[in-house]
Amino acid sequence: MTAVLALLAAMPAAAKADPVTLTLPAVVTVQAGSSVTVIGTIANGGAPSFNISSWTITLGNALLTFDDTGFQGSPLVLNAGDSFGPTGFFDIFANIALAPGSYTGSFSVLDSDRQLSVTKDFRIDVTPAGPAIPEPASMLLLASGLAGAALKRRSRGRHNPTPPSS
Repeated sequence: MTAVLALLAAMPAAAKADPVTLTLPAVVTVQAGSSVTVIGTIANGGAPSFNISSWTITLGNALLTFDDTGFQGSPLVLNAGDSFGPTGFFDIFANIALAPGSYTGSFSVLDSDRQLSVTKDFRIDVTPAGPAIPEPASMLLLASGLAGAALKRRSRGRHNPTPPSS
């Protein structure tokens, strides 16, 4: 009897729970000086519809920036049973000057008609930048400069014959 009463007491809270879920990875890893795409899903498991009015991305350091072009392709309305994803929601860029470590991130989607927001927090692990690898054009420029210097040195030796002795 007590279990039935507890179940009945919990049912109104469950009925009020919003069926909209936002799924993102708990941890995103990015190398300093690089970027990573964050894959996510937003789903509406029941009525009423969820109107995507706006979204915000908050990152825990000014040297972390984002490009939310991926989420801009989301539908404006998620009807009951609809979902968007899994797909690239946004890209996170870690400035080369960003110290390795863990930072916080948060992604929120707002339905302004219902004054409802769903938010997902995540951690951003920044790893040290890898060694710089020169691009092919830079290597070609360096090689041609060294070859030119060698030719100049060689030709200078031919044009400066030893003076005749008297």
